[in-house]
Amino acid sequence: MISRTHHINMPQMAMGGVSESWLFKEMGDLHWALITQGLGAASSTLADANGARLYPTFTRIRFRASVPLTGFRENDELDAQGEIARYGGSYFFSTLRYQAGDRRIDAELMSTFTKRAAEESNAALLKGQPPIPKDCAIPVLDAQPAFAAAFREHRAANERAADFETDYTLQPNYDINGVRLLYFAAYPMIADLCEARAAADPVEWHMNRSVIARDIFYAANCDIHDRIHYRSHLAEPDRSEASLSRRSDGKLMSFVVTETVPA
Repeated sequence: MISRTHHINMPQMAMGGVSESWLFKEMGDLHWALITQGLGAASSTLADANGARLYPTFTRIRFRASVPLTGFRENDELDAQGEIARYGGSYFFSTLRYQAGDRRIDAELMSTFTKRAAEESNAALLKGQPPIPKDCAIPVLDAQPAFAAAFREHRAANERAADFETDYTLQPNYDINGVRLLYFAAYPMIADLCEARAAADPVEWHMNRSVIARDIFYAANCDIHDRIHYRSHLAEPDRSEASLSRRSDGKLMSFVVTETVPA
């Protein structure tokens, strides 16, 4: 288990409340801290039995807040707690809770490890597994959680009809992480930017909504020079469903389910 305390100040804020972009990065960091502590290795040293560098890769992240994210305000103290378990040596599952008074954010995260099939290519990542030390403190699950099984149901999501489509060009300094992969925290933000293009006034669209829940299924990455094809499958006032695919080959990258309330 792990605990942290944050103070919501300007770096953690957006649109008057806690920043979802910051929250995703923080949840990811907490999850990987649990893994690296359990494995007794720094993230930069993780490798498979043959010495190939392994990259932490999320396959699903789901969170739900008790109030909209705009309800977590400036100078609030946000206490975080997390615990982790694994299924075999490849799949890791964490449950996180963020609490500010009587307001909370509950999250579940699932990850595995990948390695590059070709140098500098993100399009063909292979599964990998780090050595598990004998004294690993991460408990082992007897069965794979239903949270993992649900991921497979969305692999064919890009075959569904779409009511709006657009392309997104990657912004390397913002969307690409330190090992030159598309950052997991960029996926929901890219989905929002693309969804807003369908609105009569994209600025008002952002101003008049606040996220209360998000469920992200991750299926693939892409190269920096590729484009992302966004397809909206459902766009209601309080819920949207969309898929992100590589423009180069149509490979499904992510399925994004978002719940919002009026800001």
